[in-house]
Amino acid sequence: MVSDLICFVHTPDITTRMFDKKTLIDLMGQTEFGKNELEVCRIKKKAPERFAQRVSPGSACAIQAKWGRGRTHESCEYRHRGSTWLTSLIQADFSEFMKLNGLQDAVFIEKCFSVSDTDKDGLINFKEVATCLSVLLRGDESAMDEFEFKLWDSDGDGVLKKQEFLEFYIHVSRLDPALKSLDDEKILKQAEKVFHAVDIKKTGSIDLDEFMQAIQHRSLLLSEKMYDILHDPLQTKVTEQELNAFQPEERALMMFLGEMVTFNDGEAIPDKAKSMDGEEYDCFYVVLEGTVEAFHEGLGLNTSVTPGEDAFLHEESVFIKGIATSLSARAKSKCNLLRIAATDFMQSYLQEAGGAASIWNRLKGRMTDQVTREQALSPKDTHLADLAIWKMQYLQSSGKVLTKKNINQNLVEMQYAVRGLVPITAERIQKEILNGDTSKPFKEVLYCNIGNPHSVGQKPITFYREVLALVDCPMLLEREGVEKLFQPDVIKRAKELIGLIKGGTGAYSHSQGIEGIRKHVAEFIKARDGHPAQAGDIFLTNGASSGIQMILTTIIAEPTDAILVPLPQYPIYSALIKLLNGTQVGYSLDESKGWALNVEELMERIREARAQGSNPKALVLINPGNPVGNCLSYDNLVDLVKLCKAEGLVLLADEVYQENIYADRPFVSLKKVVRDLGPQFSGFEFVSFHSTSKGIIGECGRRGGYMELCGFDPEVQAQIYKLASSGLCSNIDGQVMVDLMIRPPQPGDESYEAFTRERSAIFDSLKRKSVFLHQSLNEISGVSCQPLKGAMYAFPKLDLPPKAIAAAESAKHAPDTFYALSLLEHTGICAVPGSGFDGPNHIRLTFLPAEEKLKTAMSLFRNHHEMFVNKYS
Repeated sequence: MVSDLICFVHTPDITTRMFDKKTLIDLMGQTEFGKNELEVCRIKKKAPERFAQRVSPGSACAIQAKWGRGRTHESCEYRHRGSTWLTSLIQADFSEFMKLNGLQDAVFIEKCFSVSDTDKDGLINFKEVATCLSVLLRGDESAMDEFEFKLWDSDGDGVLKKQEFLEFYIHVSRLDPALKSLDDEKILKQAEKVFHAVDIKKTGSIDLDEFMQAIQHRSLLLSEKMYDILHDPLQTKVTEQELNAFQPEERALMMFLGEMVTFNDGEAIPDKAKSMDGEEYDCFYVVLEGTVEAFHEGLGLNTSVTPGEDAFLHEESVFIKGIATSLSARAKSKCNLLRIAATDFMQSYLQEAGGAASIWNRLKGRMTDQVTREQALSPKDTHLADLAIWKMQYLQSSGKVLTKKNINQNLVEMQYAVRGLVPITAERIQKEILNGDTSKPFKEVLYCNIGNPHSVGQKPITFYREVLALVDCPMLLEREGVEKLFQPDVIKRAKELIGLIKGGTGAYSHSQGIEGIRKHVAEFIKARDGHPAQAGDIFLTNGASSGIQMILTTIIAEPTDAILVPLPQYPIYSALIKLLNGTQVGYSLDESKGWALNVEELMERIREARAQGSNPKALVLINPGNPVGNCLSYDNLVDLVKLCKAEGLVLLADEVYQENIYADRPFVSLKKVVRDLGPQFSGFEFVSFHSTSKGIIGECGRRGGYMELCGFDPEVQAQIYKLASSGLCSNIDGQVMVDLMIRPPQPGDESYEAFTRERSAIFDSLKRKSVFLHQSLNEISGVSCQPLKGAMYAFPKLDLPPKAIAAAESAKHAPDTFYALSLLEHTGICAVPGSGFDGPNHIRLTFLPAEEKLKTAMSLFRNHHEMFVNKYS
């Protein structure tokens, strides 16, 4: 049966090409292929699953196992799924796997596990297994000698102390057929003698060079057979599988992915197999023994496949998903094959594991040769010829007009840490938990990575939601009894707003936003600052972010145009500057002084930028600070304004956290400071941004915000209006939410008491949590955090051990990313690495979760930090 949809997976990123049933049948031609012979299946487009989910030893789990059949071992269930990598291996699993591949020395296996477990979490993931296997398979004596040395260097200090060497020697002596007759006392005496002989430098320990020379010069007094075992622990067991044509990394990968299967003479070899739970999956084969005949239906093309470097069969299943290829295969004699699930191979390729890349190229080469033959033999202007052409186009490119290589490279290079690796990993873990995974040491992910209050339990304020409901559904106002459901001031405000919105919330507004609401914003600014504001200078935006993008789009005209950004910074600025092909110049905030702004340091960055050929045009100010939680003083702001005016810089003030002030220092807006400075600053160019996503309102999903432009040339402001017009208008619910934010209920209004109670409860909780988080972090050795005066984040500094930094480099992660991933895996706390904010060796944590959850989280954080530091000390 043909499904309604067929997807061709055709890039390592798992992008897809789709055909409906009719198009596919027309393409392939019903004359050459009958409907019953055309087997396709629906393929869901999805991102790869997590490659290895961490589990505790002994916990119930299902794992990908080479032997491909269900079996029970202690409390673990092994199952070949043929579709997804499910977990890492505990030591017992690793031991059984190695024994199945010919390694019987239990002590050697145990030490292999210990050395291969590079992150020391008691689990071996695929890459660690493949690395270990590739060394054992390599056949390189020097590499094997070095590996053997590491196995017995128990403390990892780079030398074998006497006791470590004696343990090694006594163990291998027990395995040496020539020494089995010696009793324990004689073996120990011989071990002592060999140690002193090998310790050439007389340091009381043996380094790697001495160890390798001892084996090379046969100075260990072992039999030749034992030296062979040291250099080849598998003792050629694997080479019997006719995998000699492949590199060790490739052999390791295929051994771990593969399942040995046997087909008798004349038996059909399908390109699909079934897992234990009956699910069908695409697969390809490596011919290990015997000969297979492949026959291309419709072309009369026969191919013999025998063991060797081109011993692949059904390789198209890796590239074209869900469709039975026109190639059928049959054993010409009794054959042994290694069967590999195509999806499992794709996972290993996407994870850059083992020899996956080189196997991928081999498979692609074979498919290219096959399609070349198809093109040569297919009659012109037939469906088969069309299909062959499409396959070749796919192999030569992605088959798409747009590829990652030809789209805007600034977009490809753009980074946005708040939605980066750690949060993406957290989302996958949360999905696994929701799907019934109980292997984690936590029951949910606690998202402390983003300022999204309602997502972590903050309740919406009733007044806001009631007014919004009536504005969105004005028919409710006409219903009998509406006054019993809503307070009079709610109804009054809703009617007022409905009167401002021509056509209702489903219609476009003016491109700058609803005029009446912009007038209200101007009144709010005047009341806040004591200086007038004009509705014509207000732009209502989709959150602050779209306003920031509009302004940066306007400012950045050349690659040398530079924007000064505080470090640490909120990554929307670095992301947009990269996207717009501008230059980012960072100026550092002084952590030792509570993340204070140093004007002299800022001036030095401006001079350096100009000396390097950049043209500084604007400076970003985030106040209160994100991610650092500072709040700048009035005098600091005065100095900053004077500097920007003197240096000809537009000042961009990100003030979205102006309501989130928890210390004695009040928030002062940039607008107030500039206007207080008098008439000489009346033409100074600056923009201020505000949002409904933060503060106490926390309505992130409404995407409400505004920006005020001050001092701009009218012609430039007209261009910004044109840019806003290209997006027609910001969303109307967001505009309504802005009005509600800046005009809350007043004393005497019916909703005032309830509103004040709800608002105070949220603010007081945030203030308590800011104090608690600051104190808790500073009580942990190796963690320091500045006072949290504003916003909704902590940005603690991490004093990480050198071994942790080295382990991070080995894993190709920044140290704070390495730490954040470990924190997530062990506690479920999702934090953002500070390096994503240009603040290395820090992490950003929100204090938005409920107070009880935050207390639990900090206890877990402390335990994890102590464990992490001890592990790498």
